[in-house]
Parts: sequence; structure tokens; C-alpha cells
Amino acid sequence: MKSLLGFACALALSLPAWAAPIPEPQESAQGFKSFDLPEAQKGSFEIAFDAMPLADNIDCFTGVAADTPRRAADVAAIVRFNDGGTIDVRNGAIFAADQKLGYSANKVYRVRMVIDLAKKTYSVFVAPAGGAEVALAKDYAFRSGQGSVQSLAKLVLAGYKGDFGFAGGHRVSGISLKPAP
Repeated sequence: MKSLLGFACALALSLPAWAAPIPEPQESAQGFKSFDLPEAQKGSFEIAFDAMPLADNIDCFTGVAADTPRRAADVAAIVRFNDGGTIDVRNGAIFAADQKLGYSANKVYRVRMVIDLAKKTYSVFVAPAGGAEVALAKDYAFRSGQGSVQSLAKLVLAGYKGDFGFAGGHRVSGISLKPAP
């Protein structure tokens, strides 16, 4: 309850309250879950959250989209726990990272996505629990096919089934949203 109160206070200072509150924590599953942002974002903004992989070598992501996604190609900006054990970011048609950053199950990572809708780019910063923030991606392009979006209105959590079945999801909490610095 305390984290929800802090989350609500942070939003009250910068943006309207969430249109449909996200129950915290929220976990991904195989497929997609999406939640409304307080209002469609049309400029530059920052969305930050704590993400915890619930297993090693999973394939799950958190991202933002214009509408409720039917497939991953509908999500403009994505940060992912990949099945190779590292965190990466969607850059146009590929996943990449400016620096390699591994992850471990049940450890918390603070993720900040700074999104510039006009330029259709975003940067991602990740701070492992107790560690310094790592600049994971700088000015990466929105996912291919998302270059014409005019606003972003959904927070998206997704998980995928690999060759050996669904390996596990991730948990997201401590979400904040504010205009970009």
C-alpha cells in the first residue's frame, strides 16, 4: 500500500491519476497485458518502473504502445529480459544494447525509458538493485512499423513461449510517469 501511495503522489505532481489503476505488482504471462496511461502521451516523457525477472533465461518485455497490442510489432518501445540472460532494447528491426547487462531471477532492476515521440526515439537506463544506473540504449528507433504513431497510450507487459515452453514471467511495480527532463 505504501508503494501505491508514493506512486500516486508522484503522478499527482506531474500528470493526472491513472485512468485505470494498475494493480501492483503486475506480472507478465504468456501473451500480452496492457494498461492505460493516464492520458495519451504526445511529447517527450519518462516512464520508470521496477522490473524483476521471475526466472533466468526468460523472454519477457515491458513496453509502450499506441493501442492495445495484438502482437509484438504493435509495441513502439520495448525493454526485454531475453532468453540469453541479458537485458536488451528494441532498435528498429532488431534487439540490441549499447552495454551488456546480465540479469538474475528474483533481483530488482529499476528501468527508466525516456521517450521522444516527435523523433520516434527512446533511451533506456537500468539500475540493478544496489548498483549504478547503466545507459543501456541511447536514442534507439521505435520498432519498425511504429514510425507513424502520433501518441502512446498503453503500458504493455508480454511473455513468450520458447522452444521448451513458457520459461517464466516478470513482475513490474513502482511505476512513475512524468514529462521528460
